[in-house]
Amino acid sequence: MDPLISTAASGLRSRMETLDLLANNLANSSSAGYKADQESYNLYFGDSAWSGYLQGRPSSSEMPVVEQSWTDLSQGTLISTSSSLDFALAEVGFFVVTTPSGPLFTRNGHFRVSKTGRIETQEGYAVQGQDGKEIVIDPTAELKLGKAGALEQTGAAVGQFKILTVDQMDAIARRSGNYFQLNSGGKTTDVASPDLKQGSLEASNVPSTQAAVKLINVMRQFEMLQKAILLAGQMNQRVVEDVAKVTP
Repeated sequence: MDPLISTAASGLRSRMETLDLLANNLANSSSAGYKADQESYNLYFGDSAWSGYLQGRPSSSEMPVVEQSWTDLSQGTLISTSSSLDFALAEVGFFVVTTPSGPLFTRNGHFRVSKTGRIETQEGYAVQGQDGKEIVIDPTAELKLGKAGALEQTGAAVGQFKILTVDQMDAIARRSGNYFQLNSGGKTTDVASPDLKQGSLEASNVPSTQAAVKLINVMRQFEMLQKAILLAGQMNQRVVEDVAKVTP
């Protein structure tokens, strides 16, 4: 394949992956506790590049690719909601919820209480207490956040959220929505006295304006690469046509 076309095609593919990532970030920019995904680039070296490595890599065999995506776990802004069932973490860590596929982590503290008094997410997943079990409260009594993160009703402690931190950023993998799952071999640490804020939610850490500008730039790059492929095709066609001409 023509080096220009193959390199431009590789660029188009990486731009498409970036567009998908940016679109998902923008779609979740108003989701509480959402953490932005970012891309990590690298160059793919063709066989001819590797065989000529010691003599100097030919640039025509280098093609840009998105090597992997990673999640920005930086703190988002805390927004007051005045709801007693909204909780925000003002430090690193995750709430732990129980799902049919196992425990998942989330920064979204927008909870609700079921008819049976179970504290759960908006998707219906039970929020774990420090003992790993679901937290059950009186749905008719006021819920307050006491000292050291304890949940209290009528002056008595009724439970405490299980808050975990991960030892390394790559110890967790994103699942659907605002949820993360612990990877095999990943290690966690319990937070005994988490810095929780009741009546607040952590906003998404997606910088909407910056993401929108980046989206426009990526679309322009995509269009430029499309034109490069079109131009390369026209040049190749011209070469074939000129070579095929019979000079009298």
